[in-house]
Order: sequence, then C-alpha cells, then structure tokens
Amino acid sequence: MPIKNLQTASLFALSLLALLSQVAFATPASQCSILSQQLSAHYQIDMTGHGKKQTTAFWLWRDGNKVAHQYPATQITEQWDLLGNNWIKPTRFFDHYQRAIEYQPGEKVHGKQEQDWPHRYQLISAQQLEKFTLKSERGEGCDKRQTLELNSNNEKTTLVWLPQLQLIHSLQRHYGNKQEQWQLVTLAHDRKTINTFFAVRQNYQATDYADIGDDHTDPFLTQMVTQGFIEGGASGFYDTQGNALAGHEHHH
Repeated sequence: MPIKNLQTASLFALSLLALLSQVAFATPASQCSILSQQLSAHYQIDMTGHGKKQTTAFWLWRDGNKVAHQYPATQITEQWDLLGNNWIKPTRFFDHYQRAIEYQPGEKVHGKQEQDWPHRYQLISAQQLEKFTLKSERGEGCDKRQTLELNSNNEKTTLVWLPQLQLIHSLQRHYGNKQEQWQLVTLAHDRKTINTFFAVRQNYQATDYADIGDDHTDPFLTQMVTQGFIEGGASGFYDTQGNALAGHEHHH
C-alpha cells in the first residue's frame, strides 16, 4: 500500500479510536440514567425481634414518572405518579380484587400529603440519605456501590447504596433488640414486563377516594375500610396476615 494511503488509513484509525473512547466514557452515565428510570427490583425483608423472625417480599417498580411498591403477601400495590409542578398522585391497587382507590394530587393519604418523591422512588428520602456517612466505595459505572453508615441514639443503620441507579442494594438497621434487613434479590430492566405490570393495574375498577363514603353497598369498600387498608392504617408494610409492620418510618 502506498505511503499516502497508509497515512490516511492511520489517521482514520486514530480518529475512530478517539471517537470510540469518547463513546466509552460517555456511555456509563447516560446508560445508568436510562437504567435507573425503568426497572423492577425484588427485595427480601427480614424483621427480627423478641425471638421471632419474619420474612416478606417486596418489589419496587419504576417507569419514568411512575413508581410502584408491590407487596405480594397482601396483594397490595401502591403507585405514585409524578405530575407537573411536582404534584404527586397516589393510587392503591388491591391486586386480588382487581380494584383500585385513586387519590387526587395533593390529597392526604392517612393524614399525610405526598410531597417526597425520592422517598417513594428510591425508598429513602434525600434528606435522610444526606445524614449517612460514607465509609467505603467500590465498583464502577452502574455497579458502583457505596457503603454508608448512620448512628443515632440507640440505632445503627448500614446501607449499601447504588448511587448511579438511586437504589438500595442492602440495608441493615439495628434498633433496641430488633433488627431489620433488606437485601436486593434480583434487578431487571425488561421493558415489556414493566409496561405490562403498570398496564394491567390501569384496567382495574377504580374508585375515587372522595366517593368512598357515598357508597355503602359495595362489599369490597366496606371490607377495606373496616380492615384499615383505605384509611387509618399504615402506609404499606404488612405481614402475611395483613397486619401493619412497625419500624419503617425512616424510609417508607
């Protein structure tokens, strides 16, 4: 090959290499951003105290400005939609009955107005996360993991955090003679599965929360109010019998 052609080929190769290196450096951050917005995360939660251990499953679902917390043991799913002006619209789905209770943006649920989107999106509020102290860091890109600790009064919490995905990898909380442990079991980004999860619940028969008191003939509504799942109960954590679990106020 003539020298001129060799030089041209070399320049082309160098240009291509430079372009690829730029793509390689640019991809992780943008890729992590995409992955963080659409995912399903399956957790195992262990509660230990008074000589007893209770294990339950929990799923976090994200799809852009929609996030859902699914509790298979009670077949309840709670969803929050982030609307314009940072308004948050809550919906509670009763999967067994294929029914839904819709709340208006800004409407109080169990006496509290939804205002903390990160609290629902990443299971821990931004304010709470800032209180932790960074102890170590390892990994790169989307798999970067930070070990954080928080000590206050008679409580110690160790959090392994995935900062690029805004996701809890594991959490251990000791308070008094009790212990709470979260562990990420599986993490998936299958778009079809996530879209189906949200779409199925949109087809449930929905009742506006403001209309519940007007209908005394619906057995489902009467039962849910009596059991405290619609008003007066906890905001999501239940055992296999449907009893509210305590000790989740710090991040749920």
